[in-house]
Amino acid sequence: MTIRSTQAGIAVLAVVLAVAGVGAGISYNTLSAARAGGTDAWRDLTQIHAERARLASTALEGAARAGGLDQAFIEQARTSLVRASALPTNSDVLNDLEAVDTYKRYQGELTGVLYRLAGTRGAPELETVSSLKELRGKLPQDELALADARNRYGKSAEGYNALVGTFPGAAVAAVTGFRPLPAGL
Repeated sequence: MTIRSTQAGIAVLAVVLAVAGVGAGISYNTLSAARAGGTDAWRDLTQIHAERARLASTALEGAARAGGLDQAFIEQARTSLVRASALPTNSDVLNDLEAVDTYKRYQGELTGVLYRLAGTRGAPELETVSSLKELRGKLPQDELALADARNRYGKSAEGYNALVGTFPGAAVAAVTGFRPLPAGL
C-alpha cells in the first residue's frame, strides 16, 4: 500500500464518520421532537384526568352528604377515585407498558363510575348538589377533550415509533435509550 492510498482511505473514512455523525445528530433531534409530541399529549391527557377526578371527588362528597346514593356505590366510587388518582402521571410512565395498562384500566373504571354518578336521578336531595350538576355538564366535554388528546398521542406515538424502528433512528435509539411509546391510550 502506498502513502497516497492510505491517505485517501483515511480521508474517505473521515468523510463517512462525519456524515454518520451529522445523520446521528439529525436523528437524535428528530427522535427528541417526535417523542416530545407524545409526551405533550400524555401530559394533556393526565391533566384532564386529574381535573375530572377533582370535580368528581367534590361531586361525590356533595352527593354523599345530600343522601340518596347507595352506600356501596359511594365506597366503590371513592375507591376508584383513589386508585385512579394515585397513579404516577409523569412521562416516565410511558416507558412501562404495565403502568400504562394499569393507568388505562383505572381511568376506564373511574369513567364508568362517573357516568353512573352523573346519571343518578330521582332523589330530590341530589338535584340540589351543584357540583353534581357541574359534573353532569362537564363530563361530556371532558370525554371529547380526552378523545382529542388520545388521538394526538396516537399519531405522535405512531410517527415516533416509526422513527425508532427504522435506520438511522433505530441505531440512535439503541445508543441513546429512546424506547418505543405504547400505542393506543
